Amino acid sequence: MADSPSLFAPLATLTVVWSAAWADFRTFKIPNVLSVSGAVLGLLVHAWDSGFAGLWLGLVGLGLGMGLLLPGYVVQSTGAGDVKLMGAVGALLGPRQLLWAFLFAVLTAGVMSVLHGLVAWRTRGATGPIGRYAGMIRCLWVTGRLSYVRPRPGEFMAEPIPLAVAIAIGSTIAILRPL
Repeated sequence: MADSPSLFAPLATLTVVWSAAWADFRTFKIPNVLSVSGAVLGLLVHAWDSGFAGLWLGLVGLGLGMGLLLPGYVVQSTGAGDVKLMGAVGALLGPRQLLWAFLFAVLTAGVMSVLHGLVAWRTRGATGPIGRYAGMIRCLWVTGRLSYVRPRPGEFMAEPIPLAVAIAIGSTIAILRPL
């Protein structure tokens, strides 16, 4: 059974993720209609191509996709739209390609964050997270407990980045990469 059932699933994925990237870039919001329709479409395509086994594959991809970004949502470093979009990518592409898309999206988001930080520091004098990280390490050293301190206003990490752009780039690379 193929992980991605047909040519339709990758094309639908590209349409969904790049539409979401455009919306997220402009408004920092991903419309639910994109994520939900992408997830439903992915489940239908998998079910059409491979029956119950395909539907199961799409459901596993959906759950895995959402599960990969859920910890970020819990600590409020990603939005719910990002979680749902990654679930739609999993439903459309299946778990194997989803993992590649996730890996490339994380690498892309890291590059975007560094570039964003450099631009914010250079143009607005925004501060970096070093002092905040030092405080978290000091807390761990003294108390033996992990703690998280949210970014402060004026720190470039307090400003959002459109994560759907990274998801779109990661998904595109995963689809285009040689098998």
